[in-house]
Amino acid sequence: MSAFTRLWQRAPVWRVALFTAGACSVFSVMFPAPWLTSRLPAYAKLTSKISHMLPSGASSADSSEDALRPDEDRRTVSAPPMDAQFEGTLSFAGRQLPLPAGKWHPLLNYQDDVAHGEILTSLYVRSEQGIVTGLLVAQATTQSLPITDTQLVQDECHSNFNFMSEALPQDGTHTECWMTSPIRVVNNVFLTSNPALQALLGSPMFIPPAVQRLTGMGFDLPPVLVDAGWNRIEKSKSGPGVDFMSVHMLTSPAEAGSKTVPGAPENWSRAGMSDSSAVSDFVHRTNAWLRGWGPYLRQGFDSKLPDTALPTTVSADPAFHG
Repeated sequence: MSAFTRLWQRAPVWRVALFTAGACSVFSVMFPAPWLTSRLPAYAKLTSKISHMLPSGASSADSSEDALRPDEDRRTVSAPPMDAQFEGTLSFAGRQLPLPAGKWHPLLNYQDDVAHGEILTSLYVRSEQGIVTGLLVAQATTQSLPITDTQLVQDECHSNFNFMSEALPQDGTHTECWMTSPIRVVNNVFLTSNPALQALLGSPMFIPPAVQRLTGMGFDLPPVLVDAGWNRIEKSKSGPGVDFMSVHMLTSPAEAGSKTVPGAPENWSRAGMSDSSAVSDFVHRTNAWLRGWGPYLRQGFDSKLPDTALPTTVSADPAFHG
């Protein structure tokens, strides 16, 4: 008789504890706690696979909970190694993305198969002495979607709070616009008076994880950023719907290695910028740089960027970039 068999016969309390532990383990996998799945991605994948293997009757108890919370398995957030760096031009969602000057590090990739799996979002960061000098937020379709689903992208250029809003003439096949906007950074939260832009920068899906990764690695954000945004929406060449690409360069007006920005907080607005020559100068230089960067973004949308490096006047945004 083995030791296990003798223990099984002589220890009824231990037998009960063993049965209880096994039952609890099974129930924890079949009915996972939301807080545990959010903290342990591998556990969340395991429980999801098991729940999909169960008959519909066994999983019906989860239906009310599934209706109240998103399906984490269909929302993908990945954090590439930040020791990778990019300069010049990179491939993005089947297109080309001309980068502003400096060394850019991948911060986060996000794809939401619950709402819009056809949209890829990627964030890149540029820094100097541990302080962010630029944050790039790029979005593009990997397949076409209804024009109504691009309304927020269209609305970004139509805000009275923008420093600048400009657009190409429309010909019925595409919409292209660009704008600059003030961004306040309060407790690592991006705030802007442009409602459509706030919907992007306030997204709980990818902005908080990106900022958390930055701050967790010791990077600091300046209190003010100026967004240089460019959007293009074009009728799909392969069927109904549209394709789009949206690029937002959040550039820092602070000096190298510093979080201090010129002017007072109220100067970083369309109405207040004229009261500070330093603020007005940075905004006007950002406007001019964006106008020069736009044509290259358009070429990147069509994957027609030249193999040669971008001219310095095009890549060199007004922020410090090394």
